[in-house]
Amino acid sequence: MGVKLLLFHPHLVPRTCQRCQVWLYDDDHRVLTRAGQPVRRPHGSPTPCWKCPKQGPALAAGCERDLPRTSRLLDFYFRVRATFGRSLSDREAADPLLARNLAIIDAIVRRWERAQSARASRSRR
Repeated sequence: MGVKLLLFHPHLVPRTCQRCQVWLYDDDHRVLTRAGQPVRRPHGSPTPCWKCPKQGPALAAGCERDLPRTSRLLDFYFRVRATFGRSLSDREAADPLLARNLAIIDAIVRRWERAQSARASRSRR
Protein backbone atom coordinates (compact mmCIF):
# COMPACT_ATOMS: atom_id res chain seq x y z
CA MET A 1 0.00 0.00 0.00
CA GLY A 2 2.89 2.41 0.72
CA VAL A 3 4.27 2.47 -2.84
CA LYS A 4 0.79 3.06 -4.26
CA LEU A 5 0.21 5.84 -1.75
CA LEU A 6 3.49 7.58 -2.60
CA LEU A 7 2.91 7.38 -6.35
CA PHE A 8 -0.84 7.71 -6.82
CA HIS A 9 -1.77 9.83 -3.78
CA PRO A 10 1.27 11.83 -2.61
CA HIS A 11 -1.03 14.63 -1.41
CA LEU A 12 -2.33 12.25 1.29
CA VAL A 13 1.09 11.47 2.76
CA PRO A 14 1.18 14.41 5.19
CA ARG A 15 -2.47 13.89 6.18
CA THR A 16 -2.59 11.36 8.98
CA CYS A 17 -5.76 9.60 10.07
CA GLN A 18 -5.49 11.45 13.37
CA ARG A 19 -5.54 14.82 11.56
CA CYS A 20 -8.48 13.68 9.44
CA GLN A 21 -10.41 12.81 12.60
CA VAL A 22 -9.88 16.35 13.90
CA TRP A 23 -10.21 18.57 10.79
CA LEU A 24 -12.51 18.79 7.77
CA TYR A 25 -10.84 18.65 4.35
CA ASP A 26 -12.01 19.91 0.95
CA ASP A 27 -11.87 17.98 -2.33
CA ASP A 28 -8.32 19.24 -2.93
CA HIS A 29 -7.23 17.68 0.40
CA ARG A 30 -6.70 21.01 2.13
CA VAL A 31 -8.07 21.78 5.59
CA LEU A 32 -11.34 23.68 5.20
CA THR A 33 -11.27 27.21 6.58
CA ARG A 34 -14.00 29.65 7.53
CA ALA A 35 -13.11 33.24 8.27
CA GLY A 36 -9.47 32.22 7.98
CA GLN A 37 -9.74 29.56 10.71
CA PRO A 38 -9.49 25.79 10.20
CA VAL A 39 -12.79 23.94 10.62
CA ARG A 40 -12.89 21.09 13.14
CA ARG A 41 -14.76 17.90 12.30
CA PRO A 42 -18.00 17.90 14.32
CA HIS A 43 -17.90 15.47 17.23
CA GLY A 44 -19.26 12.10 16.17
CA SER A 45 -19.25 12.82 12.44
CA PRO A 46 -17.77 10.00 10.37
CA THR A 47 -14.43 10.31 8.63
CA PRO A 48 -14.27 9.59 4.88
CA CYS A 49 -12.28 6.35 5.37
CA TRP A 50 -14.51 4.57 2.85
CA LYS A 51 -13.03 6.62 0.00
CA CYS A 52 -9.49 7.05 1.34
CA PRO A 53 -6.63 5.03 -0.18
CA LYS A 54 -5.27 4.53 3.36
CA GLN A 55 -8.46 2.54 4.13
CA GLY A 56 -8.83 3.70 7.71
CA PRO A 57 -6.72 4.11 10.84
CA ALA A 58 -5.94 0.41 11.40
CA LEU A 59 -4.26 -0.10 8.02
CA ALA A 60 -2.93 3.45 7.75
CA ALA A 61 -0.95 3.23 11.00
CA GLY A 62 1.41 0.64 9.55
CA CYS A 63 1.61 2.44 6.22
CA GLU A 64 2.36 5.81 7.83
CA ARG A 65 4.97 4.24 10.09
CA ASP A 66 6.68 2.57 7.11
CA LEU A 67 6.62 5.56 4.72
CA PRO A 68 10.31 6.51 5.24
CA ARG A 69 11.35 2.92 4.52
CA THR A 70 8.97 2.69 1.57
CA SER A 71 10.38 5.92 0.17
CA ARG A 72 13.93 4.54 0.40
CA LEU A 73 12.77 1.33 -1.27
CA LEU A 74 11.21 3.28 -4.13
CA ASP A 75 14.45 5.26 -4.54
CA PHE A 76 16.33 1.94 -4.60
CA TYR A 77 13.94 0.61 -7.28
CA PHE A 78 14.50 3.67 -9.49
CA ARG A 79 18.28 3.41 -9.05
CA VAL A 80 18.20 -0.27 -10.08
CA ARG A 81 15.93 0.52 -13.01
CA ALA A 82 18.06 3.44 -14.18
CA THR A 83 21.23 1.33 -14.14
CA PHE A 84 19.53 -1.74 -15.65
CA GLY A 85 20.43 -3.66 -12.50
CA ARG A 86 24.13 -2.79 -12.59
CA SER A 87 23.83 -1.01 -9.24
CA LEU A 88 23.01 -4.31 -7.53
CA SER A 89 25.74 -6.14 -5.68
CA ASP A 90 26.27 -9.81 -6.57
CA ARG A 91 24.47 -10.78 -3.39
CA GLU A 92 21.49 -8.51 -4.18
CA ALA A 93 21.32 -9.77 -7.76
CA ALA A 94 21.11 -13.36 -6.51
CA ASP A 95 18.42 -12.64 -3.88
CA PRO A 96 15.08 -14.11 -5.04
CA LEU A 97 13.08 -12.20 -2.41
CA LEU A 98 14.55 -8.89 -3.57
CA ALA A 99 13.81 -9.80 -7.18
CA ARG A 100 10.19 -10.62 -6.29
CA ASN A 101 9.74 -7.37 -4.35
CA LEU A 102 11.29 -5.29 -7.14
CA ALA A 103 8.94 -6.99 -9.62
CA ILE A 104 5.94 -6.06 -7.48
CA ILE A 105 7.12 -2.46 -7.27
CA ASP A 106 7.80 -2.47 -11.02
CA ALA A 107 4.19 -3.49 -11.74
CA ILE A 108 2.89 -0.65 -9.56
CA VAL A 109 5.28 1.91 -11.08
CA ARG A 110 4.38 0.89 -14.63
CA ARG A 111 0.67 1.21 -13.83
CA TRP A 112 1.37 4.68 -12.40
CA GLU A 113 3.35 5.63 -15.53
CA ARG A 114 0.47 4.51 -17.77
CA ALA A 115 -1.92 6.60 -15.68
CA GLN A 116 0.39 9.62 -15.94
CA SER A 117 0.69 9.15 -19.70
CA ALA A 118 -3.09 8.86 -20.10
CA ARG A 119 -3.62 11.96 -17.97
CA ALA A 120 -1.07 13.90 -20.05
CA SER A 121 -2.66 12.85 -23.34
CA ARG A 122 -6.12 13.87 -22.06
CA SER A 123 -4.83 17.29 -21.02
CA ARG A 124 -3.32 17.87 -24.50
CA ARG A 125 -6.73 17.47 -26.16
